[in-house]
Amino acid sequence: VPGTGAVSEQMDFYLRLKPNANAGPLAEAPPGVVFAQAVPDGAKKLYQQGLGALAERRDKEGFEHLKQSLEIFPEYYDALDRLGREYVSRGYHEAGFILLTKAVEVNRSSFSSLAGLGIAQYHLKLYDKAVETLQRASTLYNKSVDVQVYLGKAFRRTGKAGEAEAALKRANELSQGKSAEVHWQLAGLYSEQRRYKEAADALELFLKHQQDARDAAKIRETIKVLREKSGVAKAATR
Repeated sequence: VPGTGAVSEQMDFYLRLKPNANAGPLAEAPPGVVFAQAVPDGAKKLYQQGLGALAERRDKEGFEHLKQSLEIFPEYYDALDRLGREYVSRGYHEAGFILLTKAVEVNRSSFSSLAGLGIAQYHLKLYDKAVETLQRASTLYNKSVDVQVYLGKAFRRTGKAGEAEAALKRANELSQGKSAEVHWQLAGLYSEQRRYKEAADALELFLKHQQDARDAAKIRETIKVLREKSGVAKAATR
């Protein structure tokens, strides 16, 4: 948390995106309108083989099948979307960015592609673009914890504290207060605003939900410092 010297602001979390054997990561939106596209049989067969391999955790084989399906049909939305999201979930943000940019060009109303693209943009430090993309994703589906967290982080990076807090509070509501990442981000935001009591409260909740947190002792010391600062600030206003 800034200003305390105990917790590094570089401590960024990579959320564990929830994989699904059929839909893959970042596919938490409810079923909607199916994107209709005429796909060559060969590309479709390779795509299905790729999904099967991924479901059985044969990732290398699954990725190869998806790539081959795109060689046959470069505009294949399902393959672009799935392979792009798989890359983003594994931290291959540049590759995911390229594929999901193309996927959104093909299907501008894809929540999963927009969500994955926004997260890739964030990690590539394209913060303004990430805000724009994640807002589009949130408009399509506003119940994704991942999207709201990354939207809050992107707003924070662009200096929009109010919008960041709103997004993070939405994420906290959606996660029923159980996301350690949300509490960590709120702690940093509150500390930057000298809202020391709220920052300390958020860090305590972080430790509650991240019991194996690294530097836990330093974080507890930070909480103590924030409590002391809160008391001083409160006394000064009397």
